[in-house]
Amino acid sequence: MVTATAACLPRGESPAGTQLLTDRSVSLAAVVPPNGDGLLRILLMRPGATTDVANLSVVSLDADNRLSPEVPLISDIDPVSSVNCPGGVAPCGFGDDGRVQIFEKNGQSARLDPVTGQIEPLSPLGQRPAGKRAYSYDTPTRGTLIDADGHTTPIMLGTPAPGVNFAPYTFVGDDFYYLDPQNNLIDIPPTDVPEQVATGVTYFGFLPTDAGPVLGLIRATSDGTAARSSVGDPRSGMETVLPFDVSHAVISPDGRWVLDTGSNANGHFTFFDRSSGATQPIDIGQPAQFDQWRPGTVEAWVTSFDTQPTVWVLRPDAPAVSVPGVGLSSVSANIYVMPQAFTPDGAYWFAQTPTAADNTNIIQVGSADDPAGPRYDLNPPATFVYHGWYVPDHRFLATSYAKDSSRGDANLVDLRTGATRLVGERGVVAAVGQTRFMGMFHVSESRGDLVAGGFDTADSSVLAREFTVRAFAEPQGDDLLAPGTRIVYQFQARAASPYDGVWVVNCP
Repeated sequence: MVTATAACLPRGESPAGTQLLTDRSVSLAAVVPPNGDGLLRILLMRPGATTDVANLSVVSLDADNRLSPEVPLISDIDPVSSVNCPGGVAPCGFGDDGRVQIFEKNGQSARLDPVTGQIEPLSPLGQRPAGKRAYSYDTPTRGTLIDADGHTTPIMLGTPAPGVNFAPYTFVGDDFYYLDPQNNLIDIPPTDVPEQVATGVTYFGFLPTDAGPVLGLIRATSDGTAARSSVGDPRSGMETVLPFDVSHAVISPDGRWVLDTGSNANGHFTFFDRSSGATQPIDIGQPAQFDQWRPGTVEAWVTSFDTQPTVWVLRPDAPAVSVPGVGLSSVSANIYVMPQAFTPDGAYWFAQTPTAADNTNIIQVGSADDPAGPRYDLNPPATFVYHGWYVPDHRFLATSYAKDSSRGDANLVDLRTGATRLVGERGVVAAVGQTRFMGMFHVSESRGDLVAGGFDTADSSVLAREFTVRAFAEPQGDDLLAPGTRIVYQFQARAASPYDGVWVVNCP
């Protein structure tokens, strides 16, 4: 037994860096975004009064890594959800105001300021992201607008017309738009002074463009026998009447072309030019669904499903192009951003090829300028793509796993050629900068090697072997992992060790 226990203790050199806390019971919860005072704040969890709760506290480091006394913040939080930090990847659940949403064991949540220690319980009326407004739904016609500071405004909603299915309220940025019982479209900006945007409205929605959202409206005619659709900004008087129902429409990134998808079940699509009023119908002969506009273009990519999926590229000025045997796939390049089917510059697209092995899918990448051209695999067979990051020189860092997302392989893929290099195996990527990455690899029982490496070299530095539980890079600037960036990590051996606790080390 003594021999077996000794085999579990760390051997050789100690973990890299400076040990801040020597405590086996402490857990690293998150690091706090900087507020300009030069301190790096670290959120810690400690065991609570019972096994199903934990207590949250904060310590801070100055530029010389001098540690402040630990300050208790909140007790009896959920030790699993705690600080909302999906995958342990920063910036976790922090809002623009530096506050974070904390999940309590009783099912409630609160907003916490780690700098001042101020705690704001969230009202049962509703929960909202930290620092953001929210709408609490009471009934289909009544609710409450909750401001970032907790101020509330009762809202009475209009009833959509028969056959019209849409939520009569939405947020656009910090503005709250809703349809009132008199069919007026009202905007309540952060100043809380309501503004009437339009009258006689039976439907409204916002269509995203690169220059900002465009408002789509349906109004009843004066005699109530018909409806008229338009897009634009009614407050400035710039509206364009559409020849089709705007509730089925999508708009090109430049805001010029509106695509009617209302007849897509029959394979019919129609482009409408807002600048000239011209229309361009397209019939692909198969039922299809709109997927996404290619960024920076007027190309609408759709997928049809007959005996096999087919991707179609539709343009108002060219014949449709088909790519049989694949569908569009969306890849997550940031766990806090919706997955997309194209790289941000629109140069490459992601295709999905079904496979029989374990119901997994091979995601391929190809040139969007040549959709029928060669494509390269983004992930190995019988795996799922988990997270991804765009890095310089048309490269993509992708993590994929077969069964356990915490034990994935990280591959650096050149999107131009498909050349792939394995940079980490059986683990997770925790931070990505412009030239470097950091993560825990060779994970076993939720512990692994803390590794930092560069994209342009096959060499990586192992900063702490075998027993790293979680790690965060200090949030700073545009390069999230520049050389010298402080990395805070938790080390916990399988058996009690003098190395157990929280450490800080500079990224090599």
